[in-house]
Amino acid sequence: MLTSLRRPDRARNSRDQGEQAMTTTLGTYDTDVSDMYAIHKALLGGLDAAPRYITEAGENAARVELIGSFYENLIEFLHVHHSSEDAVLYPLLEERCAEGRAAVERINDQHKTLYAPMDAGRSTNAAWRAAPSSDNAQAFIDALGSIVDALRPHLADEENVVLPIAAKWISPEEWGSMAGHSMMSFHADKPWLMMGLVLEQLDQEHRAGVLAGMPPEMRTMWAEHMEPAFTAFITEVRR
Repeated sequence: MLTSLRRPDRARNSRDQGEQAMTTTLGTYDTDVSDMYAIHKALLGGLDAAPRYITEAGENAARVELIGSFYENLIEFLHVHHSSEDAVLYPLLEERCAEGRAAVERINDQHKTLYAPMDAGRSTNAAWRAAPSSDNAQAFIDALGSIVDALRPHLADEENVVLPIAAKWISPEEWGSMAGHSMMSFHADKPWLMMGLVLEQLDQEHRAGVLAGMPPEMRTMWAEHMEPAFTAFITEVRR
């Protein structure tokens, strides 16, 4: 969800190797794909908290709007995450890795099982925000629960099957391009939310490496504007 979530030392080593005029053979990359685990944890963590957040909001209009905004942006996070995989990751794997193609196609097709639950999540969120009530709240909780029911096994499949294949068949530069695709495609009002949620999942070393690897202007924007906005917003959501 960042310019790149790979550690800069891994990125530099990969670039140095890549400068040897494409001497790396497809299927022999050693790409760091560990940021995907952080993305998955961020998504599931937010969705799993939905029953508590929504129930505790009650019919308090300000609280309902806050939590509704959080889930509007979280659903958009999930949407752009899958869109970036559809645009970059899965086509390359299907093209390059013949022995894994059937499994990759099967897991990519699971994205389609999220379309209807995500649409229901958006519509029940809008209804709840427009008219807070226990019935509308429960409908929204149920819709988000349906997203989780489809998403959790899909993410497990990606981690167990797709990521080991991707580490060998996708270059570090191709892997890193998915984050930029997600940021450029994000159409909700808090694009810094997905960045903050993912950074939270990283250990101190990985987080420091990610921040150090950002372009200076992006690092300044995160430190001075985006991180304070994220911290203030998520603190209110979780209080």
